[in-house]
Amino acid sequence: MNTSKLLVSVLMLVSVLLTACAQAPTAIPPTPAPTIAPTQDLTMFSSKTFKLPMSVSLGSQWKVAEDYPDVVTLLSDDYYVDLAFILVKDIKLADPKNSFTQVAFPDDFVTWIQEHGLFPIVKTQPVVVAGFQGTEINAIVTSDCGVNKKSWLFYSSNAWNCRTDEYYHFIYLDNVYGERLLIMNSGGPASEDDFKVGVEASQKVLDTVVFSKP
Repeated sequence: MNTSKLLVSVLMLVSVLLTACAQAPTAIPPTPAPTIAPTQDLTMFSSKTFKLPMSVSLGSQWKVAEDYPDVVTLLSDDYYVDLAFILVKDIKLADPKNSFTQVAFPDDFVTWIQEHGLFPIVKTQPVVVAGFQGTEINAIVTSDCGVNKKSWLFYSSNAWNCRTDEYYHFIYLDNVYGERLLIMNSGGPASEDDFKVGVEASQKVLDTVVFSKP
């Protein structure tokens, strides 16, 4: 190959390369931003009455129904449960073995409720709430409560009643800064599945609880 032909070939190759480089680059579609579900607005509730300083974050489906020195009760429009925090020092219970006579809250609530005629225990297990250890108890009410409700737990301003086929979920903490605390879900009439959904929703509330020294 003579010099002139070689030069022409080189010039043609350079021309092809320059033409390729001059073409507009392929546009790369932007990566879409991840969809983030909006965080539910929560309201901090801190009772000025309850004798154990406590704060809790509540979604819009929860409202404070009772706020007393010994009891704070939350109600929900979305679930078949109530959620109560009860300081048991001055609480009275109805003794089903003695014509429902009121007796002092027992030192060993776990044993007492297991032997109680109204609440057959389905399951017990250890639990931790806000860093404090306790016992979780699941129960269902017997027919002894009757269809017209029967009061079994008495506090400063009211009484808690039970009724046939109602579900109960207890968490008993025997030492929260020196206080004994009963956390309780009750619900009915509702299916077992509906009650479980309500207890799960209550657990999300309990996950936000902070207790402070009195």
